Amino acid sequence: MPGLINKSKWSALPLSISDISSCVRGYTLAMTASLTYENIEDHPIEGIFIYPLDEGSVVVGFEAMIGSQIITVQVKDKTKIDDCFFDCCNANGTPQNGGHIVLDEDQERTVLVVSLGVIPPLETINILVSTSSELRTLPKGGIRVTSPPVCSPRVQRSVKEEQAFSPSTQTASGVCLAAMLEEETINSIDYEFNFHLEIRGPYLLAGVESPSHAIRADADPSARSATNIVVTLADKYTYDCPVEILIYPSEPHLPHVLIEDGDMTPEEYDEHLKGRSDYIKATKKDCSNEKTVDIIRKRLHKDILHNPVVMLNFCPNLSSTTSDLRSIQGEFIFLIDRSGSMSGVNINRVKDAMVVILKSLFPACLFNIVGFGSKFKTLFVTSQSYNEESLALACEHVKKIRADMGGTNILAPLNWILRQPMQRGHPRLLFLLTDGAVSNTGKVIELLRSHARFTRCYTFGIGQGVCRRLVLGLAAVSRGTAEFLAEGERLQPKMIKSLKKSMTSVLTDISIEWLYPETKEILLSPVGVSCLFPGDRLIGYSVVCDTSRYHSNPKSDKRKRYSMMRSNESASSVFYHSQEEDAGKVSSDGQGQMIFFCTGTDTATSPRRRAYSTNQIVDYNPMKKAYTPSDPSSVVGKNPLRRAKVQELIGQTHPDHGISFHYMLPSSLAPLLNFITILMLWFSLDPHAPEFKASHGKGDCKAVISGLLCGKPMRWEVAFDIQPYLKGREREEKVHEDLWNETFHHLAGSSIIQDFEHMADKECEIEHGSGRRYQLYAIHTSKACNILSKYTAFAWQFKLSLSRTRLLTKAARGFMSRSQSKISNSVGESENDNKDYIPLVSLQLSCGAFMLDSALCDAINVPMDKLKWTSPFTSHRISLTHELVSPPLSPINSLHDSGRESESEIAETPWLSSPGILQRAVQDPEGMVWATAVALAWLEHSSASYFIEWELIAAKASMWLDEQIIPEGRDLAAVKAAANQLFIILRHWDENLQLNMLCYNPNSM
Repeated sequence: MPGLINKSKWSALPLSISDISSCVRGYTLAMTASLTYENIEDHPIEGIFIYPLDEGSVVVGFEAMIGSQIITVQVKDKTKIDDCFFDCCNANGTPQNGGHIVLDEDQERTVLVVSLGVIPPLETINILVSTSSELRTLPKGGIRVTSPPVCSPRVQRSVKEEQAFSPSTQTASGVCLAAMLEEETINSIDYEFNFHLEIRGPYLLAGVESPSHAIRADADPSARSATNIVVTLADKYTYDCPVEILIYPSEPHLPHVLIEDGDMTPEEYDEHLKGRSDYIKATKKDCSNEKTVDIIRKRLHKDILHNPVVMLNFCPNLSSTTSDLRSIQGEFIFLIDRSGSMSGVNINRVKDAMVVILKSLFPACLFNIVGFGSKFKTLFVTSQSYNEESLALACEHVKKIRADMGGTNILAPLNWILRQPMQRGHPRLLFLLTDGAVSNTGKVIELLRSHARFTRCYTFGIGQGVCRRLVLGLAAVSRGTAEFLAEGERLQPKMIKSLKKSMTSVLTDISIEWLYPETKEILLSPVGVSCLFPGDRLIGYSVVCDTSRYHSNPKSDKRKRYSMMRSNESASSVFYHSQEEDAGKVSSDGQGQMIFFCTGTDTATSPRRRAYSTNQIVDYNPMKKAYTPSDPSSVVGKNPLRRAKVQELIGQTHPDHGISFHYMLPSSLAPLLNFITILMLWFSLDPHAPEFKASHGKGDCKAVISGLLCGKPMRWEVAFDIQPYLKGREREEKVHEDLWNETFHHLAGSSIIQDFEHMADKECEIEHGSGRRYQLYAIHTSKACNILSKYTAFAWQFKLSLSRTRLLTKAARGFMSRSQSKISNSVGESENDNKDYIPLVSLQLSCGAFMLDSALCDAINVPMDKLKWTSPFTSHRISLTHELVSPPLSPINSLHDSGRESESEIAETPWLSSPGILQRAVQDPEGMVWATAVALAWLEHSSASYFIEWELIAAKASMWLDEQIIPEGRDLAAVKAAANQLFIILRHWDENLQLNMLCYNPNSM
């Protein structure tokens, strides 16, 4: 039963407020949950917050407020964390001797556990969790979004005020985390619940519905596209079940490209780059442009957040594809538990079922049988073709199966299976039959997760003693299914049911190739091939860095192809293989492969840019060989990972008529899309044309998806324009920062981290090395993106707040959408970021006060409109509505936007630069009081390490404030609290700023 837990009783604290704000873009979900709990005890307790994550989700931010204390998290290298919170536990997450919870390899990915320390009696706890997720698709291409059970628990008033865990979760040494997570989340009281879902699609929606609750779907008033809607609950929440939303795109089976711009302009990135230690070291002897480009390429995984990220979404329509079962291909591997616990009835049930299953396979398949106990035995050295000879051997082998292999060790045989080379056109389908449990469940699940892109596991739990977490976990991470067999139930129907699901049209050997101008440096993910079953979706990322300013004579018509190909037999790896292409030319190699790229007519003089969209399945010439990464003949020379050429682009006709979608977009539209940072850019390909149509305008980038469908080569492609996103977010855009503008960056970082982890594992296995090179890459990316890897962990930071506020519940929406390490140096390149306080203190008047003017705004790097909208004085907000030309932001939005202001230069406001500003300041006591309070708050929050130097200055300002009669009947404490709240938000964006309680009592001077 996750949530906020009283550690002494292992019971849940009641939830009083739950506020969920989320956004769906393509196949991604960004969610921020603000939760308020109450400690109803009359004595202090120790709290632990437990938050399960869905598969494909990552935590991008966490913050909790308990009284005057704020708890945040920061990603750190595990080897450098001196005091780890989780200790004294066994491998199942069970506390021993009153110790804390330890997470195994799987739980580190899927559960967030935070120690909140001591919670005072009758205290309110505010928790904010922000996550980014890759959503799985429904069979027909729809998308399902559900509220986390922790945020929408069922209310059961008959339970005690604190819901304790059931006896099944209790052990002799404490509470088992794995068993606790299976408990239903229940709340003892009604709670306030708010649900807000924004849908931003690159397509129009065919419908939105909820099978759980009545909903409202309204157009977003701030949207600039009809594809944007907002979903809320139409009626009061009934506390019976989580909210479930089903989204149906109008074009569910077309490939779509969505783009998210970086947080730096080219000029800002150049300045950022020149301050990095690796750049300074590398350019001491060679400062040429070529060397700079090489440095950018090597550190691109550290600078993901600063550059645009392109995301490809594709859910092919495979369910409509019919094929002869005799042509269904697949590598069927049966992993059978032969430990002593399987003796008797269980092993006989398995033998009976295996005979039926073996007889149900088809000649185009490959298969193998692996029995395991303390050790494992295989029927064949490698999977064999299904024929009379192999079937006879298999049937004879099944008859001799005995439960005589000792204990239960799944890790070794599973590792052996996953290391076997993939067979071209045959998706790997693993059937696991077991009745027991293992001591390393998390490691087994994590191993399969790392290979889930090309392996699907169907699990069968036999008997009452089987480990449910193992059976369910292996199926979940590989998108398979799990079945449990009760006493007296037959195994055959369940295995046949799963076998039918696996014997369907599968798109295998999938690869994504990207076409970019040669002046772009590209980092691609995921690396390697994958397979798609009906209803599955494909997601690919490319991080794009524009280096055209470092090319003396860039060729605008020259392109490079980048392919994400990787060999399973080699530990060596590359992110991409680039193949240069000259526009309008056809190149070929000795193997007869051909590459086509054609440019269109120049439309630069056109006032409008035309973009198209369509998808096409291209039938290849069956007499030609289509190369895939698992094909030995596709590798070149010394490096088995590099493909010499791309797939053949011939025979492009299709019997069905294609449909083209034409959109006219003004060339000036992209800079205006500040709130909505995604834009679908389209490309058209005539299905009847024997050659590619020319690409028009600036749609000179392309994503090409290729694979095998039942052994037949298939191909889809979509073109897009990256140019509008290369300039980064301008100063004005950062002021009105979007809440969800880094979701793609977070998920791309997570995918790249997994690539590095897999490379490190392969390097250790094949080359018998330490894999330290790729481990460092994963750590660098993890720290730069604030995303966990298996080599990093969250370190908790406890800080003091100068005032007790409801900050996290009032200003939480979007508060954590930005990673905590945004402003900090990438990959731990720590430098002294204490801000210079001299420009601020130089503005202080002799009396100790500060004036509310543009100079103050420049010194503290906060714009005037933000200062006035967060002021406690009504006169400031009223005056701002008359002086600003454009409508101002609401106070709530100004709060969560102010965090981004610390990153950009603030332009001086012209109407503040008049000769009579000093006279107006003297006549504006509200302004001087507010400016002085803000100046004090800035010193405390942004220059605490220099406290000894500015202590007297702050004391003078404090004395001046004490002497003032606060306007509008406000009290001084409220003014100081408002100023501190502003900088608490700003502090969140800079991990190096500490909140200290500084005592500059004038009486002690």
